[in-house]
Amino acid sequence: MSLTKFGTAVREYRRQLGLTLSTMAAALGTSSAFLSAMETGRSKVPMEWAEKIGSYFSAQGKSIQIERLKAMACESNDSVSLEGLPPHHKMLIAGFANSDLNQEQLAKLGKLLSEIYGEKPKDDA
Repeated sequence: MSLTKFGTAVREYRRQLGLTLSTMAAALGTSSAFLSAMETGRSKVPMEWAEKIGSYFSAQGKSIQIERLKAMACESNDSVSLEGLPPHHKMLIAGFANSDLNQEQLAKLGKLLSEIYGEKPKDDA
């Protein structure tokens, strides 16, 4: 089974910190099987767990962007929770999901979002 982007990132952060699944699970009050299932994509990643895992890594001294980790979880889940979003955000998401943007337009939108979030754009070529 191939790892999702979320799983790959979490596994890499764990390895960089020298943590086992068991150690991390104990610290987070869950089972290593639960963490492993999220890493390997066998189960969906609840958003509260994406945030909890991100906060845990930050507390361990790992500089990460929790919002980026949550975005990877959404991509891995093939869904995005709209719960708690204001109505205008929900409308924007629905409009985007129903759009017929071409690859060039999507690239421009991605670049704009990267600028808004202060990230360096990646070349997709």
